[in-house]
Amino acid sequence: MLTIAQLTTEPTNEVSEAAIVTPMETLPSDAEISSRVLNIRSRWSVEERIARRREADSRFADLLCALIDADTAA
Repeated sequence: MLTIAQLTTEPTNEVSEAAIVTPMETLPSDAEISSRVLNIRSRWSVEERIARRREADSRFADLLCALIDADTAA
């Protein structure tokens, strides 16, 4: 078992197998991704759609504020 000191001082060459992409693996196309998104969205209730839209609008406004603040600070 590793200690905290070993985790912070000893380099390791271990790689998670989940991060390894095989050469034969293909990524989904834009059309496939769009189809999956539409399929998921079709199961949302009206209330959930409204809540998600409000959350997205709030996050977008926060992003714009952060970008403006970063621009004025630079």
